[in-house]
Amino acid sequence: MRRGEGLKEALWRLPECSDEQRALERATEIQRGRRRIQRPRSCGLRECPVPFLALSRIPWAVGTLQFPARVLASALSLSAESHLSLLYHLTAVSSPAPGTPAFWVSGWLGPQQYLSYSSLRGQAEPCGAWVWENQVSWYWEKETTDLRMKEKLFLEAFKALDGKGPYTLQGLLGCELGPDNASVPTAKFALNGEEFMSFDLKQGTWGGDWPEALAISQRWQQQDKAASKELTFLLHSCPYRLREHLERGRGNLEWKEPPSMRLKARPGSPGFSVLTCSAFSFYPPELQLRFQRNGLAAGTGEGDFGPNGDGSFHAWSSLTVKSGDEHHYCCIVQHAGLAQPLRVELESPAKSSVLVVGIVVGVLLLTAAAVGGALLWRRMRSGLPAPWISLRGDDAGALLPTPGEAQDADWKDANVTPATA
Repeated sequence: MRRGEGLKEALWRLPECSDEQRALERATEIQRGRRRIQRPRSCGLRECPVPFLALSRIPWAVGTLQFPARVLASALSLSAESHLSLLYHLTAVSSPAPGTPAFWVSGWLGPQQYLSYSSLRGQAEPCGAWVWENQVSWYWEKETTDLRMKEKLFLEAFKALDGKGPYTLQGLLGCELGPDNASVPTAKFALNGEEFMSFDLKQGTWGGDWPEALAISQRWQQQDKAASKELTFLLHSCPYRLREHLERGRGNLEWKEPPSMRLKARPGSPGFSVLTCSAFSFYPPELQLRFQRNGLAAGTGEGDFGPNGDGSFHAWSSLTVKSGDEHHYCCIVQHAGLAQPLRVELESPAKSSVLVVGIVVGVLLLTAAAVGGALLWRRMRSGLPAPWISLRGDDAGALLPTPGEAQDADWKDANVTPATA
């Protein structure tokens, strides 16, 4: 949640994809390429935006979004009950940019993204540890069929509006299991970031106070069995899927991936530098970042965190320090995937330069060796001796026969006595 922003506004925050977010996602991809990933986490969905709606609706995320300046897991308590929810965050835009989807979905099991879908790919795909879930063969085909129907409904809704646009239509559909194992359905919708419509279980239809809610509801009612399918999903399909996931993949909810860390400095205002401590590709989302100066606490800095779209998360925190004082600072990270708090030192440009020079020299030596080996192979294949044998001298000339002299002359003239037993 941003400063000055209410919970309702955060719940229906409009899609955005700033240059800073793109840069952070790119850095995440680079970091992911430098380390071994213990489990495949490909979702197939890499388009912006990050699904903040689902995060703000899930119990553990509400507390986190209220304090984006602190990436503090201590403010969160991930209980077993937070696992007992299955939520789909759906987004459609009336005027998508070239190369971006008009409709996309992220599915969440408690705090964990397990599904992604976009109109560009047209397939529901598992995320994170749920790639390994032992599901029935038809499960993902069923998810794909249902989400294609949702895509059709959401895009059809834009036809019911006045056409002034552009419009962003969002939905939050799913269910939660209470302490008594009873299912509590959720079906809310937002238009351009404001909640305006919900699904009434008693009436079996959509409704709201806005004229747009009435127009979209009437449009959806015209679709074949759309309302009855929505009711069936909320009351039966969703609880069934949730219980199946909990039975088949409960171990996935305990999945832990430690963060890949980096601490860098950049120039700030005159006389100051900005230290940025970044954490990449970690799960679960609870993470604590703080700074130390010469071993003493120096604060948590200002930062934010969010999902990567593949089931993992990223986070960063920045602290302004005096220029020339950067190397007195370090970053301390605590995470469930780490056996103990990790101390992250500032990256040294000098060390980076030495490493680059070493790599360049190594590549040149390997290239020279490869070229020399290739020339030697060609020379020997053509019948010529190796270069060091062709040298004439007291120590090498005796190895070569005199031109025109029979090579076996010494053997003919020699008295050879065979060895006897």
